[in-house]
Amino acid sequence: AAAKLAYDASDKSMAFADFKTKYEADAVADVISKQPVDVSIPYDAAAKLAYDASDKSMAFADFKTKYEADAVADVISKQPVDVSIPYDAAAKLAY
Repeated sequence: AAAKLAYDASDKSMAFADFKTKYEADAVADVISKQPVDVSIPYDAAAKLAYDASDKSMAFADFKTKYEADAVADVISKQPVDVSIPYDAAAKLAY
C-alpha cells in the first residue's frame, strides 16, 4: 500500500513493478541505516568533564576520587532538615 501511494505521488517515470522493487529496497536500506547507535554515557562522564575543565594539576584517578567525594558531600549537605512535629506534641505541651 505504501509503495502504491508513493507511486501515485511520483512522476511515474517507470513501471509500478520496477518502482515497487526500488521503493522497498530503499525502505529497507533506510531502516538499516537507522539501526541503534550507542548513546550510552560512561559512568564517570561527569568527573571526566570536570577534569577536562580543571587545571589538571593532579592525575585523573586522584581527581575522580576527590570529585566523587565532593559530590557526595554536596548531596548530603542538601538533604532536607527534619522539621516535622511529633503527632503527640500538643498533648505533651498540655501535660
